Amino acid sequence: MAKVAVELDRQAQRDLRRLHPDDHRAALRGMADILTQEPLPANANDRALKGRSPWRRLRVGELRILWRPVSDGHRRVARVIHRRDLERAVRTLGD
Repeated sequence: MAKVAVELDRQAQRDLRRLHPDDHRAALRGMADILTQEPLPANANDRALKGRSPWRRLRVGELRILWRPVSDGHRRVARVIHRRDLERAVRTLGD
C-alpha cells in the first residue's frame, strides 16, 4: 500500500478552522487514514459526485470531504463541510 500526498485548498483550510474541535479532529483523521492510501481502503465511504467528474466526496461522520485526484500520488481537498451544505458546496467547485 503506497502513501499519497494530500493538499488542502485555501477554502478547505478555512473550512477546517471553522469546525468544532471534535469535527476538526475527525476530518483530519479521515484524511490521514483514508485519503493518504493508494488504493483507497475497501471500507472508505467514498463516492463520485454525479455530473462533477473527477470530483469525489468522502463521508466522515456528519462531514463531507470534497476531493479529486490530481496525479498519481497526489490528491487535492477542496472543501470540508457539514453534510447539510453539500449541494451548495458542490456548485462552487471548479474543474
